[in-house]
Amino acid sequence: MNIVGRRTHGGRIAIACLVVLVAALASACAASAIGFDRPPASLDPNSPTLGAEGIAFDRVELAVPANRPFVLVFENREAMSHNVSIYADGAHQVRRFEGVLFGGPATRWYPVPALAPGTYDFLCDLHTSMIGRLIAS
Repeated sequence: MNIVGRRTHGGRIAIACLVVLVAALASACAASAIGFDRPPASLDPNSPTLGAEGIAFDRVELAVPANRPFVLVFENREAMSHNVSIYADGAHQVRRFEGVLFGGPATRWYPVPALAPGTYDFLCDLHTSMIGRLIAS
């Protein structure tokens, strides 16, 4: 093999390693996002629901019980990817829940852990103009 061949082969190995590293980092970053493509067997019929269409949520306020986990039913009605994350602060630095991103039309069931009484923001992490208020009481 000539020197040019070695460089090409070495370059291919470097690119392959870079692709594997980027994939691993992307996977690690998404590992905290949660969302199921089927409802849980014990789904409460009163679970809060939220929809997305036209790069907007269909509701800007949700009420949930405080100090109790709940399942948020999220229906993405368009092909564009959306999710729902819940933040404890207006600067959206203190995330309490991160729902998995997904394209639609499809529904995901988000198991949200118990939230202390208070007001939270919910938003789509890709489209931060999609925002609403969640009240836990």
